[in-house]
Amino acid sequence: MDLDITEFKQRLAAVQARGDVQNLIAFFYEEVRAAENMKIGLMEEMNEQSQEFLVKAADDIDTYMFKVKQIEKDLQLPGLSGIQQDILQDDLQSKIMEKIEELDVLRKKYSSGPGI
Repeated sequence: MDLDITEFKQRLAAVQARGDVQNLIAFFYEEVRAAENMKIGLMEEMNEQSQEFLVKAADDIDTYMFKVKQIEKDLQLPGLSGIQQDILQDDLQSKIMEKIEELDVLRKKYSSGPGI
């Protein structure tokens, strides 16, 4: 998955050209879901050596997801609130929150060490 918002907009234009609103809603849902899965995968790989890189990558993914969700919101698609509720209630959200909490524990552990 590429985190290129310009490339996303090009793919979006192709889906919009087909004119099917349900496919458009599914397109956004699948894009956010793929980004969430990517983030979960990164967090699972985190260790001392990769922490800084993976935190930056997770931030990039969050920024990308925010932009995608903002584009979705701006389009004012019918049924959008239902899709957003599905995303919020999805088990993936709780997994991401667990990994964020683990990250916070690691940050505290390594930032409060001697010599820092």
